[in-house]
Amino acid sequence: MTEEDDRKKEEEHVAKALWKCGYPLWTIDRVKQDIVEKSLKDEAKKAKNTRGNHKGIVVVPYVKGLSEAFARILKSHLIATANRPHRTLRNFVVHPKDKVKDEDKTELIYRVPCKNCFSSYVGETGRKFGLRIKEHKKEVDSFTAGTGQGRAV
Repeated sequence: MTEEDDRKKEEEHVAKALWKCGYPLWTIDRVKQDIVEKSLKDEAKKAKNTRGNHKGIVVVPYVKGLSEAFARILKSHLIATANRPHRTLRNFVVHPKDKVKDEDKTELIYRVPCKNCFSSYVGETGRKFGLRIKEHKKEVDSFTAGTGQGRAV
């Protein structure tokens, strides 16, 4: 059976059920007409929503000169494109939090490379990062001044 056969069979079933429930013939005919009109509207909507014969759509950020060429390439493969901006008005206006400077951050794990060799020091601090780096520099300065050695972190 095809969909059309199934539809007709269902219409007959509904018409018989309405007749058995005592509905007049003009009401049953009206219901049939409404069903036909609805199916025609649905088919028209489907035809309207089908925009060409493309396989799909890709949304990409707009880059002047590149986006147009990229769209032409995809079009040759029956893929539609839509462009979006890198930054939206919302990105420009909404800033929910102020950015914290690196030296003001706390609870960090950090790495400080040695200036004289390939070694590095890895540390962890719960205090402000900027303060901890100043302490490292002060310690290195006191170490090199007191021993006369040139090894600095």
